[in-house]
Amino acid sequence: MLIPIGHEKTSVRRLPWVTFVVMGLCLITFLFTHPGEQSRMEQTFEDLGEAFEYFGEHPYLEMDQRLRDVLVQEYGPEQTTALIEMTRQAGPKPPNNKDLLQREQETLDGLIDAFSSSVDSSPLRVLGVVPADLRVPTFITYQFAHVGWGHLLGNLFILFLAGPFIEDVWGRPLYAAFYLTAGIVAALMFVARYPNFDAPLVGASGAIAGVMGAFLVRYWNTKIKFFYWVFFFMVGTFEAPAWLMLPLWFLKELVFAQAMDAVAPGEGGGGVAFWAHVWGFVFGVAVACAFAYFRIEERFIHRSIESKVTLVDNSAVEEAAALAEAGDRDGAKVALKRELATHPENVDAAISLWNLCFQDGEVTASMPHMMSAIRRAVRSGDDQFVTTHWLEVLDSGYAVDVDPGLGARIAEMLRKESRINEAIVTLDLAAKGVDESTPAGVVLRLARQAVDLGSEQAPALASTALSNPDLPPEAREELEEVAALAGPVPVVGPTPDGSEPSTTEDSAGDEPVVHSVVAKRVVPRRLDGQTLEVEVDGKRHVIDLATVQVIAVCGIARAAQKPVVLVDLLLDSPWGDRPKLRVIRMTSDTFDPRLLVGGDDGMTAFQIWLDRLLETSDAVPLPDPDSARGKPFQSFSTIDAYEKEVLGITT
Repeated sequence: MLIPIGHEKTSVRRLPWVTFVVMGLCLITFLFTHPGEQSRMEQTFEDLGEAFEYFGEHPYLEMDQRLRDVLVQEYGPEQTTALIEMTRQAGPKPPNNKDLLQREQETLDGLIDAFSSSVDSSPLRVLGVVPADLRVPTFITYQFAHVGWGHLLGNLFILFLAGPFIEDVWGRPLYAAFYLTAGIVAALMFVARYPNFDAPLVGASGAIAGVMGAFLVRYWNTKIKFFYWVFFFMVGTFEAPAWLMLPLWFLKELVFAQAMDAVAPGEGGGGVAFWAHVWGFVFGVAVACAFAYFRIEERFIHRSIESKVTLVDNSAVEEAAALAEAGDRDGAKVALKRELATHPENVDAAISLWNLCFQDGEVTASMPHMMSAIRRAVRSGDDQFVTTHWLEVLDSGYAVDVDPGLGARIAEMLRKESRINEAIVTLDLAAKGVDESTPAGVVLRLARQAVDLGSEQAPALASTALSNPDLPPEAREELEEVAALAGPVPVVGPTPDGSEPSTTEDSAGDEPVVHSVVAKRVVPRRLDGQTLEVEVDGKRHVIDLATVQVIAVCGIARAAQKPVVLVDLLLDSPWGDRPKLRVIRMTSDTFDPRLLVGGDDGMTAFQIWLDRLLETSDAVPLPDPDSARGKPFQSFSTIDAYEKEVLGITT
């Protein structure tokens, strides 16, 4: 048994009222229909039993097609015919009195009418989609009806895990329309598969499968926590990314759907609407992919919802939203500026101010607050926030000045999202801020990025880095070749206006880069501002933290040894084009973090040290921002397992 019990996404920006309403309607519908359904089922079985009993006593009577259909559903057409014939041969002969024979036939027909009436009055049949007896309203009502407590609670729990997060990023009206449409599509495809099926399809699982498909695309890398129970004695939990587990669930539903069609064709999945799940999930994936491709969220959704509804109990933002709703947009901006003057860390106020100013074509006043919010998001590793709002900054047409270090980090995030041309634009903006006071590590990081992305700024940045006396010696040979480059490298990917860029013949046949790790084990000795002093073979070296592109942190179990925490400083990003990733590797058993940052508690000091490394370097935190800070550490059995899953090393 495998049950999802949660995932790493734990908060939303607004209360998910649509999800709560759907859950409430499902519960209310169940409470109203379940007691009646129970008594109706008892009556149905009683009526059916009386009809069969009477026919058994009078087998010479004509069997109504409705009663025959019950037998066919249970035994199949051939066995049903044989069973009826056998009953007639073994039973009594018809009476000679025609009036008596007519009264007996009327009695049997009356028992069948009672059974049929009991079936037709079923709350589930009234609310459910019956392919053989279609009624348009049921394509909505069936989504709120459920058979039993297990059916209801299972569906609502899965909806609670996924629904609020899609509602949060798509907005309530769009999410509500998507949810109901997913349910309708799932039912339509079920009807197309079983057009003659004469039983009701009920339950929210088709619509919820659509939400799961959207969750897969929108939060593909989110870790989902599962509870497993095998043979009554193997019990525990584990985490796995959505991109792995949700497709596996989809494949299971697809296999079961095909298997049920093979075993019992035309019977609607044997009580479980597998095909409804399959098509609901496909619909959700398709819609989410379309949203991502056309940038629906960035272009239309975020600006319309984030200026109105933000974090609960954020009274200043709510006040501004009310003013904007009433038409006093200038008053709303004044209120938000006042809030940001007092609480500059209020990201929701910054976003709301930005959205109002963006809509009014006056982003100058809100740009400093937006850039501050983006910088905070960069430090916390919130890639989605950064890419979404940085693209808005680029679209605004404002001549924004980008700190070189921040620009390098944003370009990394954009590259991870395959926003190649936007990453190049970002690097070009960052390069304008490079001067003699820019740290060598920052220039080196920009130069490496520019080379990897094919920016025209690569040679100039390489030359600037080479002129800095603080440039690490090992980087000079690398950059001397770059400085001689004549032009940009062709790039592949959509341009900001949506057109496809030109490519060379050589670039079309490029193979994916296979990475390997070149790790240098060191012992940290001193953290001083922008640099980390380490010891290697008894000699001291200084690392400019601005050159670090990724910081990966995890626990290593180590068989028959005490577990350790491993900290890798990557000078090359694992999604870049360099096959050999240069890694500076440290383990918690080789040093005392209290000697680096002070304090009495070793674990607390270790986490403070990690926080400082991440904040100083602006590096990408892996496996995720929380794990990289020990909240908690993600654990692996071996270093090889960590390198494979976190760094993507396959060799």
